[in-house]
Amino acid sequence: MLQTASGQTARQANLSDAEKIMGLSTFWAEASQNFAYFDKANINWDSTYKAYIPKVLATKNTWEYYRVLERFCALLKDGHTNINAPWSLYGYSTYVPFRFTYIDQKPYVTRVLKGLSDSVPVGSELLTVNGIPVQTYLRDEVLPYISSSAPHERMNTAMFRIWGATADTITVYPLTFRTPAGKEISFQSRLFSQRERDGSTWLLGNGRDVPKTKLSRLTILPNGVAHVELNSFGEEKIIGEFKAMLPQLRAAKAIILDVRENGGGSTSIGAEIMKYFTAQKTFTGSAWRTRETRSSYKAWGKFLLEEPFDSIKYKNDSWYRRSYQTVTGTSWYIADPNEFTNDLTEPRLTMPVVILAGNNTASAAEDFLIIARQLKDRKIPVIGQPSFGSTGQPLMFPMPGGGSARICTKRDTYADGTDFVGIGVKPDIEVNPTLTDLMAGRDAALDKAVQWVTKK
Repeated sequence: MLQTASGQTARQANLSDAEKIMGLSTFWAEASQNFAYFDKANINWDSTYKAYIPKVLATKNTWEYYRVLERFCALLKDGHTNINAPWSLYGYSTYVPFRFTYIDQKPYVTRVLKGLSDSVPVGSELLTVNGIPVQTYLRDEVLPYISSSAPHERMNTAMFRIWGATADTITVYPLTFRTPAGKEISFQSRLFSQRERDGSTWLLGNGRDVPKTKLSRLTILPNGVAHVELNSFGEEKIIGEFKAMLPQLRAAKAIILDVRENGGGSTSIGAEIMKYFTAQKTFTGSAWRTRETRSSYKAWGKFLLEEPFDSIKYKNDSWYRRSYQTVTGTSWYIADPNEFTNDLTEPRLTMPVVILAGNNTASAAEDFLIIARQLKDRKIPVIGQPSFGSTGQPLMFPMPGGGSARICTKRDTYADGTDFVGIGVKPDIEVNPTLTDLMAGRDAALDKAVQWVTKK
C-alpha cells in the first residue's frame, strides 16, 4: 500500500506555469524544425500550439498536464513521435489482468492472467468500462491520446493502453464482458502489486501458458521446419544467438523467420542476419530523407513569402527554390538508399524461407522486411498481417517533471520511393486472427507458413 500511496502522491504533484509553458514550447519548437511528416499530419502547427497554451496552464496536476501534451502530440499522427510521462505517474496505476485484440471492430480478451480464466475466459468481448460502452470509451478517453502512423497501429496501441485514462492510482474500474457462451458478466478490476505483475503467467485460449519472451528462440517443428523467433534487433547479442543456431538451421528442411513481436532496434543487426539468406554481394534497404534548414535561405525565404509565388522561378532558379522550400519547411536532404556489403564467407541457407510479420513488427524490423522484399537473387515471402507502419530516427529530449519526448526526423521509403510508413509492409499472404483461432489458442499464421514451406 505504501507503493500505491507513492504513486498517488506523484499524480497530485503539479508543475509551475513556467515549466508547463517550457515543455509545450520545447516540443512545438523541436517538431517545427525537425518533424518529417507534416504533410501527413495536415495541421496548422503554430495555431494549434497557441490553442494549447491555455489548456496546459489549466491543468491541476502533472498527470493532467501530460495527458494534454499527449493529445497535442497525437495530432502529428506518427508512431515514432511521442510524449512519455514520468514513470512515477503510471507505475502503480490500475492494472487489469487481460490482454485484448481487436477483431471485427470489437475488443476481445486474447490472454488472461493465470487464475482468472474461469471468471473471464479468452474470447470474451469487452462491452463496457466504468459503465461506458467500450466504443465510446475508446473514442473519448483513449484514441485521442495515441500518436500513430497507421490505423491498425492506432487501434492496437489502444488495446494495450486502454487503462491509461485512469485518473488516479486508487480507482478500480467495473468491466462487463460477453463470454463466448453469450453470457454477460461483470469483473471488478483491482490493484496488482509490482511483484504480481512481474511474476504473471498468462494463459492462451486453450489454457496453455504464454511462453516467456526471449530475445530469440529456435523450435524445430515435427516436419523438420525450423521456427526462428527474432524478437528484437535492439541487442547485438542476437546475432551471436542466431549464429549458434546455424548447425540446426543447416539441417532443417525449411526456415520460418518470425519477427511478429520484433519492435525494432538497429537496422544493421537485421541486415547482418539477412546475409545468411542471400548470395548478393550488396543488398539494399530503405531510402531516406530528412528536413534540411540553412538559416540564410530561411531568411531570404521570408521575403519571398511577401511576394506572389513565381512558379517559373521555382522551377528554374535554384536559389529561389531552396529559399522557398526552406522557409516553408519542405527542403530535404535526400540520401542514397541504405546499402549493405555482404562479406559473409560461410555457405548460405538456401532452403525454402518465409518471414512471419504482424502489426507489432516495427521500426528496424520493418527495415528487415524491406531488405527481404528488395533481394534480387531470391524471393522470401512475408506471411501474416501488415507491419506496424512506423519507422525513422527519433530525436529524443527531456521534458519537465521527469518526462521525455521524441520526434521522428527521418522519412523512410522503399528504395524506389514507395511509402510504407502509415501503411505497413503488406504481407504476400495475409492471415488475420479470428475469434475461433483465439479461443483455440491456434497460431493460424504459423500454420500457414508451415504449409507454404512444406509445399516448397
